[in-house]
Amino acid sequence: MSSLDLTQAKEYVVSLLPKAGEILKRHFESTTLENFAKVGVDFTTEADKEVDEFLLNSLKEKFPDHNFLTEESAPEDYSGLKSASNLWVIDPLDGTSNFSRKFPHFAISIGLVEKGQSQLAIAYLPLTQDLYWTDINQTQAFLNGKVLKVSETSDLKKAVIGCDWAWNLEKRKNVLRFLEKIALSVRQIKCMGSAVCDLCLLAEGKIDGYFHSGLKPWDTAASSLIIQKAGGIITTPKGEKWDVFNPDMLASNQNLYQKLLDLLNN
Repeated sequence: MSSLDLTQAKEYVVSLLPKAGEILKRHFESTTLENFAKVGVDFTTEADKEVDEFLLNSLKEKFPDHNFLTEESAPEDYSGLKSASNLWVIDPLDGTSNFSRKFPHFAISIGLVEKGQSQLAIAYLPLTQDLYWTDINQTQAFLNGKVLKVSETSDLKKAVIGCDWAWNLEKRKNVLRFLEKIALSVRQIKCMGSAVCDLCLLAEGKIDGYFHSGLKPWDTAASSLIIQKAGGIITTPKGEKWDVFNPDMLASNQNLYQKLLDLLNN
């Protein structure tokens, strides 16, 4: 990675977020919102596209020599970016289905990635103006300046676990298998429709674990580093090394990780 000042990069990204947030709030409050079909049951909206264009153009102007991967402009095959340096990974609106139904659980996510490993992580919830962030040089992660810490829950019977459904319908079968294996062992399973928001909730200690099959890099480029700097663990559901290009994730606090891993692989 080039000698990029992560603090300055973070400050620049944060300076863009009020405008990006206002774009989303304007569309969220509108009585009309144009939708566009994607593959399968997936879709996007004019809000996704407008924020994507604003953030992409702004970051390209500031960092013209860097690489970019955004949800709305991603090619069908972006595997060549797995080895890329200075890769900005952007989700202009994570939780599009929530957003389109006026359900206030959605976020903007921006991560700077080096060969699949996050270096700078920023997630922003425009309706509350909550800002989650960290970078690779930090020892902690933060929410509006407050230090984040994953929960200390250790009893599976008290555990609250998050999950979500992939847009790839075949991948949903994996989630069904995960659910079957853990549903009778934990207190509650939540599916709230925004991987970015939910993973930030894990970092905040409001849920204790999370699993998914079918994630995209823009879902996790920021949220994964925030979890790790808040004391959490992330691997594949089989316990293997994970990076932002891996679609399958198990994340949890330190105390529950092995127990959840054993359940998923029993």
